[in-house]
Amino acid sequence: MKNIHSTYEFASSQAIGLPKSEVFYRSSVQTPLKNIVTSILGVLAVMGTSKYLGLPSMVGQSKESTFGFIKDLICDIK
Repeated sequence: MKNIHSTYEFASSQAIGLPKSEVFYRSSVQTPLKNIVTSILGVLAVMGTSKYLGLPSMVGQSKESTFGFIKDLICDIK
């Protein structure tokens, strides 16, 4: 994963702010593995309920339920 980050940074000329980054694990991933990956990457492990720039950091299968609040806000403005 670190190699993928490095390749992306080189190719895009954009740096990834790992201390500001988060990782979400499926419930099937065992805790020791979560701890190892989180430690190596230097990121926070999250439950998937956080927001970034006001938008949900995790998007499930239902885009309507995830982003419906934006549509509601726009409709209220009109």
